[in-house]
Amino acid sequence: MCLAADFGGILHWSQYVAATGILVAMLLSLVGLTDTTASSGLRQHKLLIPLGLLVLLAWIQTMPLPSSLVGLLSPGSQDAYSTWLDGLVPAEEQPSIHAMSVSPFDTHHVAMLLTLLLPLSFAASIVFHARNRLTMLLSAIAITGASVAIIGFYRKLDPTADIWFFQSKSSGFAGFVNRNNAALMLNFGLAASLGLLSWRMMALHNIELDDPDFEFNDLLALISDRESLIGLLSSITCVAGLLLNGSRGGVVAALFGLVFAFGYVRPRRGMIGLPVLAVVIAISVAILTVPMQLNLESITRLEMISANADTLQKDGRLLHWQDGWNAAMAYLPMGSGISTYGYSYLPYQSQSPGPWFEHADNLWLEMLVETGLPGVVITVLLFVILLRSLRRLSTSADPVDQGVRVAAWYAIAAVAASQFFDFGLIMPANLFVAVVLATAVVSRQVAGGGLQAPMPEEEDDPYHAMAMADPEYAMAMAAAERQEEAAAAEVGPESTTDNTKSASGGAKIKLKSTSKWGRLTSSVSVGAIAVGIILLSVLAIPGLKNDAESESLVRRIQSEYSGMKFQPEVLEQVESLLAENLDYNPFPETRTLLAATQRDRGRLAETLEWRPTTIEQAGEIYAKTNLNERELDYPPPLAAMTRDPLKSILHYEDAWNTSLAGVVTCPLGQASRASLVQLQSVLEPQPETSVAVKHLAKFYSTEPIRLMRLGRRAFMIGDYDSAVSTFRDSLALRPGLASQLMPLFRVNQDKLPLSKVIPEQSQAIELAAADVMLWDEPDQPFLQYAASSIDCSRASNLAGRAKCQALLSRIHFTLSDTEKATKSGEEAIRLMPDEPRYRVQLIEQMLITGNRKDALRHSRMGREAFPKDKRFQQFVDRIAEADRKEMLEPSLPKDDTLPSVESILN
Repeated sequence: MCLAADFGGILHWSQYVAATGILVAMLLSLVGLTDTTASSGLRQHKLLIPLGLLVLLAWIQTMPLPSSLVGLLSPGSQDAYSTWLDGLVPAEEQPSIHAMSVSPFDTHHVAMLLTLLLPLSFAASIVFHARNRLTMLLSAIAITGASVAIIGFYRKLDPTADIWFFQSKSSGFAGFVNRNNAALMLNFGLAASLGLLSWRMMALHNIELDDPDFEFNDLLALISDRESLIGLLSSITCVAGLLLNGSRGGVVAALFGLVFAFGYVRPRRGMIGLPVLAVVIAISVAILTVPMQLNLESITRLEMISANADTLQKDGRLLHWQDGWNAAMAYLPMGSGISTYGYSYLPYQSQSPGPWFEHADNLWLEMLVETGLPGVVITVLLFVILLRSLRRLSTSADPVDQGVRVAAWYAIAAVAASQFFDFGLIMPANLFVAVVLATAVVSRQVAGGGLQAPMPEEEDDPYHAMAMADPEYAMAMAAAERQEEAAAAEVGPESTTDNTKSASGGAKIKLKSTSKWGRLTSSVSVGAIAVGIILLSVLAIPGLKNDAESESLVRRIQSEYSGMKFQPEVLEQVESLLAENLDYNPFPETRTLLAATQRDRGRLAETLEWRPTTIEQAGEIYAKTNLNERELDYPPPLAAMTRDPLKSILHYEDAWNTSLAGVVTCPLGQASRASLVQLQSVLEPQPETSVAVKHLAKFYSTEPIRLMRLGRRAFMIGDYDSAVSTFRDSLALRPGLASQLMPLFRVNQDKLPLSKVIPEQSQAIELAAADVMLWDEPDQPFLQYAASSIDCSRASNLAGRAKCQALLSRIHFTLSDTEKATKSGEEAIRLMPDEPRYRVQLIEQMLITGNRKDALRHSRMGREAFPKDKRFQQFVDRIAEADRKEMLEPSLPKDDTLPSVESILN
C-alpha cells in the first residue's frame, strides 16, 4: 500500500526502502526451511527460473561488450553508439566497447530492482506454502486495491486536497500519476476480493464461485458471513474505483478478468452466474456512487458514449505502435535494454503523433523492444508455469486453494488484456503484487494444493473419487498416510516410496520421496539457492541506495532551484554537490541539472560583465541573456577588452563539456543535444551544434511545436539550412503554425526564402500568402507559386472555400491577372451570398484596377441583397461621381513633342 501511494513506487527512495524490507522478509522466511509445511523442496521455487533469467538478461544488457559483438546481438544499439555519435564525438574517441543498452544507467537501476524480485518470490513461496496464510495474502491485496480506490474517491471529491503523494495531473488517480496504472492495482484488488468470496462459497456451501450449480442465494448467504465482509466491501469499492478513475483499459481488463475467473474459457460452468454477479455489483456500485454525485468517467470516456472521447483511434497509440514495431525489429535479437524505450524508438519514429512516448502504452510491445527474443521466451515460460500450476490447483478440494485459483485467473486475464494498452505492470507496486500472487499459486500447487482431486489420468482411481465426494473421509486417509510415512522413515532410509490401500477399494496412491537422503539433498539445494539470492540482494541494495540519494538530491535542488539561480555562491555549492555525486553515480538527471547549473552560473557572470549600474538594469540584461531567445551579442564589449578570460565563458564551456559527456553515456538522449544547441549562441561556432540540430529534428520529427522552437534556435545560431528544413517539417505537421512564423520570415527573406520554407500544403500556403499580401514589397514569385498551388476544394465547408477563393482573388489582383481575380471573387460570392465582405472586397479591387462597370454592377447587386448596408450605396455614389467628373472634365490633348519614357531612361 505504501508503494501504491508513492506514485506507484517510481521514486528511488521508496524502491530502496522496499528492497530493504524484502531482504528482511527473506531472512525471516529462512526459518521456514526447517518446517515441512512451509518447505517441500525445490519445485515450489520454480518461478525463480523465469525471474532469474530476466534478471540475468538485464545484467547482460549492462555489460560492456565489443562493438562488433553488440552489432550481432543488437544492431540498433550499435548504431546508437556509432552512427548517432558521429559528428558529436571524434571517431577515435567513440567507444569500441559498450553495453547493449542505449541507456546503461537506467537498465542498471532496473536490473538491481529486478534482482529483488528473487528474494521476494523465495520468501513468498515459503510464507504462502501453507494454507493458513493464503487468506491473509488475499485480504491484504484486496484491502490495498480498496484503499487506492478510496484515496481516488477523496481526491475527486476534493481536488484541492494537499497530500504529499498527490500530483496535480488530470490523468492521475489516487497515488498514481497515471489512471491506467492505478486501474491495474484496482483489478488486483478485485481479483483478490473474488478469491476471498470463492473461498467462503466453497467453505460454506461446498460449491465454487464458477461452479455450474452456483445459485444467487449462495451469494446472498455471504452477506451474513463475517469473514466474507472484506471480500464483499473490497470488490464493491474496487469496481467503483474502476468506473470512476477514467481508465477504459481498466474496465476492459476487468471484463476479461471476470470471464476467466468465472470459467467461461474453461469447462467450469454455464452462462448463469456472471449476469447475476454483475447485477449485484452494479446495484452496490450505484448505491455507493450516486450519493457522491461523481461522474462515471471510465464510461463517459468510451467513444460509444461520447463523440469527443479520446480513444485508441484518436489518442495516437495505434500510430505510435508502428514506430515501436520498427524499433523492435531494429534491436533484435537481444533488445535495446530494459527501461530504455523512451530513447530506443526515437531514431525509428515516423508516425507517432505529438508528445514524447516515454513508454509504448503497450507493455508487450515495450518488452519486445527492450528485451527482444529472450524477453518473449521468458514471458512464455512464466505463463506456462502459471497455467500448469493453475491446472493442477483446480483439482484441490481445499476451499482456500480454489479462492487462490479464482484470483489468479482474474489477475492473469486482467494483466494480459490491460497491458496491451498500458505499462502498469512495471510499476513496483503492481509488480510486487503480481509476483507474490504468482508465487503463491506455484507454491500451493507444489504443496499438493490441499487434498487433490483426481487428475484426468487418475479418474479411474476410486480413492480419489471418494476423497472428493467425502472430505471428512479424505482427511482421515491423509492422516493415515502421514502415519505410514512416519513408520517407513523409522524402518530405514532405503524406503523411498510408500503405497497405502483404501479400505473400500484397495487402490494405491503414489507418494513423494520421503527418504532422509532425498530430504537432505533437497534442503541443501534450497539452502544454496537462498544463500545465492541473499548475496545478490546484498550486492544490489547499495546501488539502489546510491540511486535513491542521487534522485533525492536532484529533486531537492529542482524544487528549490528557482530561489537559487540568482545567487552565485549558492550555485557554486550546487555545482560542487552535483559534480561530486556524479563522480560515483552517473545518474542522467544529475548530469542534466549540472549542465543547467553551469549555464546559469555563466549567465549570472555575463550579466555582471555587461557592467550594469542599477538592479533594474541588471534585471533587463539578465532577461536578454536567455540562451533560448538571446537579444545581446556575446561577449560583452567592455568585458572583452580585459586580458583575463571571462568568467562567463569558463562556465559556458563547462556546461558544453558536461553536455558532450552526457551524449556519450546516453547516445540517444535529447537533453544533452538541446543543451549544445542552446550554448552555441554564446560560444564559437562548433560543428557539433549542426549535428545536434539534425539529430533533434529527427527525435522531434512528429512534434511540430518543438520543431518550430528548434528551428528558431537553429536560425539564431546561424544554421540557416537546418532552420529552413526544420521549419518546413514543422509546418508540414501543423500548417497553422505558419501565421506565427511569418513575422520572422518577413524580415529575413534572404536567409529564409519562402519557397523553401513553406511546404506544399494548401493551408500553409494560404496563411503565408495572406501575410505576404501585407508586405511593403510582396514576394511576387511566391505569390505566383501560391496562386497555382492553393486548393480551395480541400476546405470542409462552404465558408472555408469562400474564404479561400477570396484570398485567391486578392492574389490574382496583386499579380495583375484581372480575369482570374474577378472569377475567384465571384466564386467566393456565389459560395457565401449572405456574406457582404466578399462583395465589398471584389468591388474595391475592381475600382483600384479601373473596372468601374463591373464594380457598379456588383454594387447594385449588393445594395439589393443588403439594403441596410450603406457601403454599397456609397460605392454606387463614388462610381457615379467618377463618371460625372470624367464627362465634365475634357481630357488633356496629347503632346507629341514630349520625349518618350524610353528615351529618358536611356
